[in-house]
This record gives sequence, C-alpha cells and structure tokens, in this order.
Amino acid sequence: MKIRRGVAMPWPKQTLLLICIFAPLAYACKKDIAPNDSEGGGGGNRQIEDTNAPMVSSVLGSGWTEYSPTKKIHLDDQAGLQTFNWTSYKSVGNPICADYRYESGTETFRLLNTQTNRSEIRLQNEYSSGSRQFEGYVKFSAPLNDESLMQIFGSTSGATQLMIRGYSANGGSITGGGQTLATNCYGQELKINVIHLQENVGNRIKIYVNGVKKADIADNEAVTNYMKYGNYGTLTTGTATVQWRNVKVYKDGTAPN
Repeated sequence: MKIRRGVAMPWPKQTLLLICIFAPLAYACKKDIAPNDSEGGGGGNRQIEDTNAPMVSSVLGSGWTEYSPTKKIHLDDQAGLQTFNWTSYKSVGNPICADYRYESGTETFRLLNTQTNRSEIRLQNEYSSGSRQFEGYVKFSAPLNDESLMQIFGSTSGATQLMIRGYSANGGSITGGGQTLATNCYGQELKINVIHLQENVGNRIKIYVNGVKKADIADNEAVTNYMKYGNYGTLTTGTATVQWRNVKVYKDGTAPN
C-alpha cells in the first residue's frame, strides 16, 4: 500500500508500524538484564549459585538425583567443638579464631590462630546403603598445609572412612585414598567429585579431579556415613583458608564405567 504525502495514516496502522519498529529493540534490551540475586544471605538452607562462574562438567555417571540435606556449621575454639544452624556468616573466639562465610555461591572456611582446628560444614545426609556423590570446586593457597578439605565420616576403625587433605608440598597438593590426587594446587580451583558406593551397590569409593578418576578404593566397612567439607586439622601455618564453590550432593546413581 502506498502512503501519500500529507495524508495521515489511520490510527490502527500507525500503531502496527510502531510495534514493528520498537518490539525488536525491547527484546534485545531484555536479554541483557542480569538475573536478580535478591534471595541471597540470611539463615536457612537457601543458597544462590554464582551463574557467571566457570564450570568444568556436570555430575559424573548417570541416574543421579540432586538433593539438599540440612547443613550445620562446625567451628572450634578454646571451648571445643561448637555446632550452629546454617547461616551466611558465623565466627567463634575473641578475638576471632575461626569463621565461616557464604557469599555468591562460595563458602570460605578460615582458621586464624592456634586456638582452633576446625571450620567445616557437616551435611546431615546419613546413609548406610545405596550410592552418594559429592561435587564441588575447591581452592586453597599458601601457607595451608596438612588440612582436611573433605571427609566421608564414619568407620569401623576410626572416625573417618575417607579424608581428602591439602598439603604445601609440590606447590600445594591434594591427597586422598592413600594417593596423591593433584599437585601445583595453590591458588587453583579444582573440581572434586567423590562417589561412594555402599556394599549393596558396588563397595567402592571413587575420587575424580576435574572429571578424571584419580583413585578407586574398596569400601569394605558396613557403617553409617555422612559427609563434611571445609578446613580441619591442627594449625601449623599461622593461618589457613579453604574455599568451596557450588557444592552439591546426589544420590541413587551409578558411577561412570
């Protein structure tokens, strides 16, 4: 249809033309709006993931169901072990000797002096059968040495069935299951997956670093287990800081072949 100069276009056609011009612009602007993270902080178990952080891969294996067990904060000071309901920040000691902080998907565990040996999250995910998988991104820096980063708690011959620890050797290293899992770790973020297959589904514990299997050991202990992660051990380095990001737990799946 030709539009004659000087002749007004009927109102409905003017409206249609304006929609055609401005609708694409509105859509382009809408795509650039960042998600609203207004639910962060505070108490409870609700946590906001950092969607801008890099990811290596998703859960390992198949058939896994993600779930959210209650978290408790474990901190230690001169009075001994103290347990707190989860909150975005908690500290103990005067002056502060240990604290825990959650911010934008990252959990920071600090030991600040020798009045403490623990800043951890205790997952209330007790299980004695079936399969479980722990997944998260860990980072620590000098001078940390000989601190536990993650545990499968419960054993017939002690408190812990598996302990993954950080050391200062070889530019910062991680050990677990009696093996060195990674070296040159200081300042590097590594993805850790631990798959625990209880006796009725395989009787194995498998540890992966950045998606690569680094240890595969027998379970052989028919006990009830649960998981912990953070920063635990006698402090010998003045201070020690561990960060875990995007920690998730899964159940009822199978490990990779």
